[in-house]
Amino acid sequence: MAKTIHIILDSTANVPQQMLKEYANLHVVPLKVIRGSQVWLDGELTNEQLFQQMKDSNFQVRTSQPSPGDFMAVMEPLSANGADIIVITMSGGLSGTVQSAEIAARMLGKNVFVIDSGTTAIGMVKMAQTALRLAADQVPAAEIADYLHLLAKATCTMFVPGSLEYLHRGGRIGGAAALFGGILQIRPILQLVDGRVAVLDKIRTRARAITRLLEELKKYDDLEYVGVVQIEALEEAQQLCARIAECCPGLSLSVTDGGTVLATHLGPGLIGFVFQQRIVSA
Repeated sequence: MAKTIHIILDSTANVPQQMLKEYANLHVVPLKVIRGSQVWLDGELTNEQLFQQMKDSNFQVRTSQPSPGDFMAVMEPLSANGADIIVITMSGGLSGTVQSAEIAARMLGKNVFVIDSGTTAIGMVKMAQTALRLAADQVPAAEIADYLHLLAKATCTMFVPGSLEYLHRGGRIGGAAALFGGILQIRPILQLVDGRVAVLDKIRTRARAITRLLEELKKYDDLEYVGVVQIEALEEAQQLCARIAECCPGLSLSVTDGGTVLATHLGPGLIGFVFQQRIVSA
């Protein structure tokens, strides 16, 4: 009889509640949002509430990754029941979450596979959906993990932030770059390269930046899906999704929110893509 396989995600995936209810073998380990002595688990605040907290405290809000102990608290009971475990984390270039998961896996010592997704948000959810499907088909955990590594390499992430202020406050860009971008309305198009934030292009005006984002997407052939991710920019995201549907008919599309941990570092007005090039099916 095949072992039960459990999938663990960190909370930046922003997993839909319905999905968690549907799959008893799907779990989430939360990151935290911290202001002084106040601590909220990722998702306990709405993004609107988060930005009010940041306004009230002059941006003195930070985030914290899960500890190895946080992962162990979920992993240990599952392993004790004989389950295999696959952990999918946000990009290691953005957070030390993957290192915490790897430490927990070494502490547990068996049957745990840790996947650095190279992305976050809907990209992680899509990987989890694939893992759950393969687990239901009784594919061994090691083979699922190998396939998820391929998916991570085939997944791309690009986005346009609403402003550079939040990236600057979080230490992602320097003060001069933030000031220069704000004065001249420069809108950088950012992408994850080897899991780290890099500048793809710099565009004058937001409308042109979003059009440039769409032009970049058209360069990719044979896409499996496109997830449009937004933070307090739902209308724009829906309009962008409609534009993608027009130029890429039949493509699997979705519009999803970025959670509070991502919002802390990226700010309101973010809009972007997570998409995966099709690879040979498992």
